[in-house]
Amino acid sequence: MPEQLLTAILGVVVITFLATVFFLIYSSIQIKKAAEAITAFLAATELKINPVLKEAEETLKSIRTVSNDIGSVTSSVKNISGTISELAFKIKTFGLLTDVIQNQLSVRISALKAGIRAAKDVLLKQ
Repeated sequence: MPEQLLTAILGVVVITFLATVFFLIYSSIQIKKAAEAITAFLAATELKINPVLKEAEETLKSIRTVSNDIGSVTSSVKNISGTISELAFKIKTFGLLTDVIQNQLSVRISALKAGIRAAKDVLLKQ
């Protein structure tokens, strides 16, 4: 009986060992298939992403160029605005000077008119 028990145990051990070997081979084949599928997926994804990345890079370059152009235009507008402000100040100053000269001329013309009237009155009375 002990020989039969030993043979039965040995049979169970051999069957278990063969089942384990079969399971390991099956698992390694499945892992290899999964790895190949992942590699194919990554390759396909890379092919799709590369053009998108290149286009995004070109878009960023274009945006940078437009931004620089806007900066230049803004600087030019600031310069023009400063020049217009200076011109407005000079025109205002010129207007004030014109008013002062006009007032001085008005006073002198009034004085000249008064002098002419006085001279005319003196000539007419004599």
